[in-house]
Amino acid sequence: MIQCYAKRDFVPTFSYGCMPKLRYVSKVSAAYKYPRLMHGHDDVLEILFVHSGTGTYVVNSAKYPIQQGDAVICNSNVLHDEIPECNNGLSTYCCGISNLQLDGLKKNCLIPDNVRPVVSCHSQQQNISCLMDMLHCKLSSDQKDEEECCHFLMLSLLTILLKLIKANPIYIDKTKKDDNILRGEMIKAYIDAHYDEELSLSYISRAFNLNPYYLIRIFKKVVGYSPMQYITRRRIGEAQKLLVSTDYPVVEIAPMVGYNSISHFNMMFFKYIGISPRKYRNTYTIMKKKSNDCRTKK
Repeated sequence: MIQCYAKRDFVPTFSYGCMPKLRYVSKVSAAYKYPRLMHGHDDVLEILFVHSGTGTYVVNSAKYPIQQGDAVICNSNVLHDEIPECNNGLSTYCCGISNLQLDGLKKNCLIPDNVRPVVSCHSQQQNISCLMDMLHCKLSSDQKDEEECCHFLMLSLLTILLKLIKANPIYIDKTKKDDNILRGEMIKAYIDAHYDEELSLSYISRAFNLNPYYLIRIFKKVVGYSPMQYITRRRIGEAQKLLVSTDYPVVEIAPMVGYNSISHFNMMFFKYIGISPRKYRNTYTIMKKKSNDCRTKK
């Protein structure tokens, strides 16, 4: 027998007066074929963990290569996106957490704005993978009184990630940007605030007093997409979020994300996701039910 002892007292990372709350956990296998486009969360921190495979993830318009054992930290109000054509056998877990308040950081933020959002967790890969799997299994089982256990699993996950981040933070280069980069960022901020309104290239060009072709060039340099492609990805990504997290009918979601024509909305959603909005919602519901049924049988 080998017996180990807890040797030291510790100062709790999280106080009972302001305890983080687990909102959801999802698991996406490499076989899942519907991409999750650009979106953010007003009151939720998301942690994406790469269980297997490789790919490319976009956080705040910056592209990052990701591989097995990496965690991607998406602070609240930070836009993130995936590039499905870059994925190779990519399987991930995603954990949503709210009510997180760490010293020196904004609410629901795990890292400062100047720290790289991709964290190499290879030294803790097995532990994090086990925690994510247990969280997903327990939540999908829908059995009574699993929430307390999941709460402490979530705290363990956060504690491990915080230690990894503090041990080796990689800082983003914040050197002075040229005028074109600053203009591109201003245009992006404008679109982010108005993507659900009627926007056209000519309208945006007039708003910034720029030639449309010049605007496209500087915007694409910053974001990687043309302005109209970016608007579409913002709209479809937000629609996906509403389809899986609310009960709003599809006919109401379309104008909420900037489409006055339901047929145009359906067409653009199918073009980018490969399935209609209604089927996307139904597929999500069916997958959730199958997961619950599978765990219950076990």
